[in-house]
Amino acid sequence: MKFKGTNRHCFWPETARALSDDQQLQDALLLKEMNMNAVRCSHYPPDKLFLQLCDSLGIYVLDELAGWQKAYSTPAGEPLVKELVLRDMNHPSIIFWDNGNEGGTNKELDDVFVKWDFQQRPVIHPHHRPGNQFNGIDCNHYEDYYSTQKILNDSLIYMPTEFLHSQDDGGAGAAMDDFWNLHWKSQRSAGGFIWAMVDEAVVRTDLNNVLDANGLNANDGILGPHREKEGSFYALREIFSPIRLNMPAQVPAAFDGNIELENRFHFTNANQCSFYWALVNFSNPFDRFDGYVIKKKGTIIPPDIAATKQGSLKIDLPSGYKSYDALVVVAKDNFGKELYKWTSKIKDNASLVSNFVTTKNDSTSLRETDSLFTITGGEVSVVLDKKTGNLVTTKNTANDYTLSFNNGPVLVKGNATMISGKAYKEGAEQVVEFTYSGDMKYTKWKINASGWTTLEYEYNIGGDLPFAGISFSYPENYILSSRWLGKGPSRQWKNRMKGTPINVWKNIYNDTHTGYSPNIYPEFKGYYGEISWMELSTVEGKLYIASKDTGLFVRLFDFYGLSSATKPHPELPPGNISFLDCIPPIGTKLATGLTTNTRVYGPQSELNHLKGDKKRTLYFYFGLPKTTGSKEQYSRPAVDNVF
Repeated sequence: MKFKGTNRHCFWPETARALSDDQQLQDALLLKEMNMNAVRCSHYPPDKLFLQLCDSLGIYVLDELAGWQKAYSTPAGEPLVKELVLRDMNHPSIIFWDNGNEGGTNKELDDVFVKWDFQQRPVIHPHHRPGNQFNGIDCNHYEDYYSTQKILNDSLIYMPTEFLHSQDDGGAGAAMDDFWNLHWKSQRSAGGFIWAMVDEAVVRTDLNNVLDANGLNANDGILGPHREKEGSFYALREIFSPIRLNMPAQVPAAFDGNIELENRFHFTNANQCSFYWALVNFSNPFDRFDGYVIKKKGTIIPPDIAATKQGSLKIDLPSGYKSYDALVVVAKDNFGKELYKWTSKIKDNASLVSNFVTTKNDSTSLRETDSLFTITGGEVSVVLDKKTGNLVTTKNTANDYTLSFNNGPVLVKGNATMISGKAYKEGAEQVVEFTYSGDMKYTKWKINASGWTTLEYEYNIGGDLPFAGISFSYPENYILSSRWLGKGPSRQWKNRMKGTPINVWKNIYNDTHTGYSPNIYPEFKGYYGEISWMELSTVEGKLYIASKDTGLFVRLFDFYGLSSATKPHPELPPGNISFLDCIPPIGTKLATGLTTNTRVYGPQSELNHLKGDKKRTLYFYFGLPKTTGSKEQYSRPAVDNVF
C-alpha cells in the first residue's frame, strides 16, 4: 500500500481550531479531489465527525497523540492514550497510532496504545531524525531525493510522516513528481505525508481583518486558509491520479489511437473505470469566452489492466480528427468521480496562430535618424535604437497610444554587445537586423503592412543555468490582465509542470505572494509554459504575443517563490516580461540556501543543462489588430465540462 497523504491541522481563520461540520466535509472532499488516499491528523486527534467522513469516503488515517516536540510524562500520557484509543478505535479508517511528534515520543506509552486497542494496530514514531524507527517502519522527516534512495534500500519500510515542506510556493507539488515515482517504484516505500494541507491564519479583527499567519510560521499549506487552491494542489491532483496517461503536449502525426496507461490503483482494475474522449477547438484571441468548445465526443472501452500494472488505452477517433485543435481524455473512477483530464494539441502552433497573425501585401516604410530606426506597417510603428539594438517604443496611430514596452531584447543570461545594424526590404516588409558579439548572434525585426511585427533571434549559451531567453521592460502598475493559449491557469516551475493543462486561460492582475494575505489564486505573476499566444491588457492598450515555435515560456513580472527579506527567490530574469526557453526549479524552505540547493530534490529540480544554439521567432502586435476572429466568436457556448 502506498499512502498519498498530507498533514492536517484543524483550523479556520474566523473560528481558529473550531470547524463546522461543513468545513470538516470540505476538507475530506478536498483530500479526495487531490487523489490522496490518506491523512495524518497532526498533531492531535481530529473531530469525531472527520473520522466518520474518512470511514465513509475511504481515507486512511494516522491518529496522533496530542503534542508537538515535547513528550508527555508517563503519568500524564497514560490517561490521554486511553481516552484517544477508546474514543477512536472503532473507526476502520485508522491504520496507525502516532506516539507524539518529532521528539514528543514517550516510548513508555507505546504499549498503552496496544493495551486499549483490541485490533492492536501498529504504533509509529513520527520524527525528524534517523534512528527512531519503530515496528519496522521508518518515519524520518524531510529527507532529500538521494538520501531517500538510500533509505529505500534499507531493510525497513520507509513512510515519511512529513516531507516536502510546502511553505510559500515551494515543496508540496514541486519535486513531487520525482519523489512520488521514486516511492511508487520501491517495494519498501509506504508513501508519505506532505507538510501541510492548509495555510493557517487567523482573522485579526483588531487589524482591519487581515489574515495573520504569524510571519512564516503557519503558511505551510497546499491550500490557502479558506481552502484556496494553490498551484501545488493541481500538480498533486495529476501526480497522485491512480490512472496515469502518457499524454504528450502534441498528438503525434502518426497517432494510432493508443496511449500508454499505468494503473496505480491498489485494488481496482482499469476496466472498472470509465474513459471519454473529445475533440475540441480553443477559444480564439478575440472571443468573448475562455476555454474550449467540444465539437465531437465519445466513450472509450476501458482496458483490462490490473491494479499496479501497465497497458494502453485505445481511442477510436473519427476520420478528420486532425482538423480540430486538441484531443481531451477524461478518466473517472468506479464511483464516477473524475480523476483527471488530459489535453494534447492536435494542431501545431503555426496552425493555431495562422488566423490570428495576419499579413497584407501593402508596402511598409523606414525612417532613419542618427540614433534610431523607425519601421512602420499599417497603423503600427516600431522604434529601435541604433546603438544598442533595443526596442525604444511602439506607437499605434489607430488606437492613438504608445506602449511602454521597451528595453529589449536583453539576454537573461549571457552577454551581448551590438556590432552593427542594417535596414533592408524583404518583399514588401521592412526589416532591421542587428548583429552582436558575445552570446547573442543576431536579432531581426520585421514589420508587415498588417502591423504584425516579427522578432527573430538566435543566441548560444551553455552551462547549468536557471533560465535562458530574452527580456523586455514594462511597468507592472500598468498591467490589467493576461489571456493566453498555453499551460495554466497556475504558474509553473521546472519541477512543477504537472497540473497545468493546455487551454485558453485568463488571469486578472493580482500581487499575490503565495501563502500571504490577500490570498488570490491563481497568482498572476510567474512562469507560464507552452505559450501559443498571449494577450496582455494594460492601461495603455493591448499587447499581443504569439509564437509558431514550441516550448515558449512567458515570465510576467517579479514575484517571490520563497520568502526573503532582501530579494525574490528563486533568482528572476532581468526586466519585467521575459520570453524563455527554460525556467528554474523551486526548492523548499528546508533546502540549504533556499534555492541554491534544489538539485537535492531530484532530476527535475536540477538547473537546466544548456548547450548549443537556440533560435526562436516571436510575433508582436502593439495595439488591437483589425482581425475579426472566427465567425463563431459570439455564438459558441463557453462549455468544457460536458463529460
